[in-house]
Amino acid sequence: MARVQLSPIVTGLSGSIGGVTFQRNKYGITARQKPIPPKSFSTAQYTVRRNMAIIQNAWIALTDAQRLQWKRFLDFSGQTILNNRDVKLSGHSLYIKYQMFRLTAGYSLLTTLTYVPMPAQSVVVGLTVAADSLQLEIEDAVVYATQFFLFSVTTPRDENRAPNRQGLRYMLATPADASVFELKESYKNAFGILPAVNTWAHYSIQSFSALAPVYSGITFGKFIVEA
Repeated sequence: MARVQLSPIVTGLSGSIGGVTFQRNKYGITARQKPIPPKSFSTAQYTVRRNMAIIQNAWIALTDAQRLQWKRFLDFSGQTILNNRDVKLSGHSLYIKYQMFRLTAGYSLLTTLTYVPMPAQSVVVGLTVAADSLQLEIEDAVVYATQFFLFSVTTPRDENRAPNRQGLRYMLATPADASVFELKESYKNAFGILPAVNTWAHYSIQSFSALAPVYSGITFGKFIVEA
């Protein structure tokens, strides 16, 4: 706490400036440091921060020759920044982005680059719910040795509402077979209860090569939850 001496020009102070709050009390005008509320991170936020630290440390540990490989890979893949297709990603940005996708999906960091094209993008067929199960069906089999996908979904939405990003939560998809994936635990952790039959939900899906840092665009859509 600090006391403020007023002058003929400045006759009163109140309110806050930056992190300092001015108050009038029996001692005159005082300045107090505004308290900084403690930060509370969700499990998902903690996971992202942990993964980012792992990836940044791995990048620092690379040799100059290894970093150059990630930079030169962009001559093959041609990936660009999000808002300008005329500007290529940097090797560092590609490394951070792709490795984050891998860790999110449960893969280890990619250490050897392979020059292969993007596999066919996974297409959502639908979502089915039972008493103790929530399963996502994909149109074609997913060969996890060569490709994977990230899937996000919302709580129930109005049938007439157009698909959008709002409320999407990532689901860790556990394979039940090559084209069916269990989402029960992820969905309940994100939303508390499983969706009801005949409710609509929005989703997004993006596919990735497991052998090279290439990936598809994000597809947004909606479906009705079936029994």
